[in-house]
Amino acid sequence: MTTQLSVYADPQAEAAGAVSAVVASLPLSFGPAPDGPAVSAPDVTAIAGHAGWTGRSADALRNGAKGVVVSGPVAEDPAELIAVADAAGSVVVLDQQWAGNTALAPAAGNVHSVIDTALQDAVLLDSVAVAAPGTDPVHLLTDQLAVLVQCGITVRNVRMVQQNGNGYTVAGVLAGGVPVALQGILTSALPATASLTILTSAGRADVVLPDPAAAWPAKVRAVTTEGATTLPTLYESSHRTSWSRAHSHISSGIPANDLTQFTSVMSLLSQLTS
Repeated sequence: MTTQLSVYADPQAEAAGAVSAVVASLPLSFGPAPDGPAVSAPDVTAIAGHAGWTGRSADALRNGAKGVVVSGPVAEDPAELIAVADAAGSVVVLDQQWAGNTALAPAAGNVHSVIDTALQDAVLLDSVAVAAPGTDPVHLLTDQLAVLVQCGITVRNVRMVQQNGNGYTVAGVLAGGVPVALQGILTSALPATASLTILTSAGRADVVLPDPAAAWPAKVRAVTTEGATTLPTLYESSHRTSWSRAHSHISSGIPANDLTQFTSVMSLLSQLTS
């Protein structure tokens, strides 16, 4: 039997993560906290990921929440939050724009197999992230790097090639010296998407991740010497996937590794500013 967990979200968290819609769509898993955190600590607190999210998350855990779900976390050192979560035995799930897509979940073995197979014969890795004008380039790059980390891709020697009002270009290498190119584009002419392309000596692998505002599906395609394969379509939103993971981790007692992965993202960002 599924245990329903109570949820509290302040207006900023609600706007960032569409919390009410997610909770309503998962009624067996979650329900609204009736009196708010001042009266009774909710099981799960929704946190908006703007500056200071690590501190607000830590406070929620100290106040008795079993877990927090952070929507759209910006670049911030999670070390203190990791310590608080470990001490409390609590769960922190990051609801990230593209890395939270169900196609990249650990259980999506076929997708990770396509990526891993292509990496074994990679000659170039190219990634493009598109966001609306006015988006903070560092936030966009944080989301883009989170996709690579979620895919199990280790990038080294990252450096900023160019950055202006329209975006950025970052270069790096994979193990063995395979070149990596990351591009961020700020434009209203294209939808918000992140793509990952791995070119090999005999083909390619492509992953295209949509905006998480709705259950638009990711597209995963592999081209090898045996032909082209498009993986089955999964219609699920990143928000619902993140909240489902939070419920699973809290119910099972199995820790989430979101903050560990975010630490890897922060390490890559620090290379660009050191």
